[in-house]
Amino acid sequence: MNKPIQNIASWSDTLKTRKAHLNALLKTINAATGKVSPIQTLTINAIKSEMTHIDSQLNRRT
Repeated sequence: MNKPIQNIASWSDTLKTRKAHLNALLKTINAATGKVSPIQTLTINAIKSEMTHIDSQLNRRT
């Protein structure tokens, strides 16, 4: 039988890493100058929503 993979990182660390990744994506999208397309607006709103959700999960854990 295969052993299950041991995950050393805690759930809080995973959430913090995910939030940092989303923040970097948001900065990349916002760095584009000029006209913002509707797809970019939807993407930005989705990223912000996910970051808010992660914040609420982190606040619940502390």
